Amino acid sequence: MPIYDQGYESYTGARTSRRRRWIPLMREEILPYTKKRIFILLIALTLLPWVIMGIGPTFLRTQMGNEYWPSSMNSQLPPMDEKLIARILTNPWTILMLVIISVWVGSGLIARDRKERTMEVFLGRALGPAQYIWSKGAALGVFLLGITLIPLIIVLIFQVGLTGNVSFLWHHIRILWGTLLYSIGGFGALILFILALSALGENPRVAGLILVLILFFGLSVSKILWFNTHKPIVWIFSPIGELQALACHCLGVSTEYPISILHSVTFFGVMALLSLTILSLRFYRREILR
Repeated sequence: MPIYDQGYESYTGARTSRRRRWIPLMREEILPYTKKRIFILLIALTLLPWVIMGIGPTFLRTQMGNEYWPSSMNSQLPPMDEKLIARILTNPWTILMLVIISVWVGSGLIARDRKERTMEVFLGRALGPAQYIWSKGAALGVFLLGITLIPLIIVLIFQVGLTGNVSFLWHHIRILWGTLLYSIGGFGALILFILALSALGENPRVAGLILVLILFFGLSVSKILWFNTHKPIVWIFSPIGELQALACHCLGVSTEYPISILHSVTFFGVMALLSLTILSLRFYRREILR
């Protein structure tokens, strides 16, 4: 018997709290990527610097014994400190993987919903514009934290567990709060920028191409201008260069180029403010189903 011949009944089940209604949408954005073998391989490749430069030296120092060649080799290994973590966060391999993951996941977060006309479905009574944007940004943030902050915690656990030196965390506590500050400030502004770029159009491929041009070619343009002018202002064209400088500032390490901490904070503050303005304009007076 067709459903319209059976009549309708009001839903009497429990409703999810408004504060948690963004979680299912975030989960729906994350789950498809966990089933893609290529994406899982990409995440594994992203973690290589943490294994090789973070866990590897600690393992060799504590497990290779006191023979001559291990001790000679161990003396040449870099110590576990803020400088080493800054190298892991800013090395070209980590940056390359960061860009690939950002483009792959972030370019279609909002553009895909606009293209498929599903945004109006999400922006119904169950989910408002702020929750919608938060869920999309949280999905990308999970992957970015998965290649920075979470591997750092694992590396620190191995460091303390293999050496038995619990006081290491006290003497190098900046590794934790510096990386956390870098993740919140740098990645937060980057995520807002990617969401704003994705919200401007309906084609995820176009958004991804523009993002690649800004991240990759912006770095090249800034380097060319830097070698010709030696003015820090030229790094405003490179979010990647600013991310590398911010990581060094947060961890108390000297930067490769003379970019001041005020310059980095201003850059990401302006980026976040501009991105929020674009998102506000795109979602201003958006019809909400009642």
